[in-house]
Amino acid sequence: MKAFRITAHRTKWMVMAVITVATAALLSPWASSRPDGLERVAEDHGFLHQATAWNKLAPLPGYELTGMKWTAVSAGVAGLIGIAAMAIVLWGLTGFLTRSGGGRNGQSASGGD
Repeated sequence: MKAFRITAHRTKWMVMAVITVATAALLSPWASSRPDGLERVAEDHGFLHQATAWNKLAPLPGYELTGMKWTAVSAGVAGLIGIAAMAIVLWGLTGFLTRSGGGRNGQSASGGD
């Protein structure tokens, strides 16, 4: 029986992972400070002043770590933490789906009968 493999191109995936980590760590400190999304709509329609404080349970309020001296480093580390959190969630999800027979047409993920 041949084991199920997601991809045979590990080098390609490793290069993409390195690019992702480098982008989050090095470029996130220079992200635009201009409001976007709901904050922009609130600003345009004049109800931004009604916003409440950050949620006290938020793990990274404002996409920065509190207590760090340099804002750029704080934003970069927050980006790395976000990547790590998503990697853990996706790793667990794909592990669960492959163990539970997530293959097509009722076939098991291991590919064997």
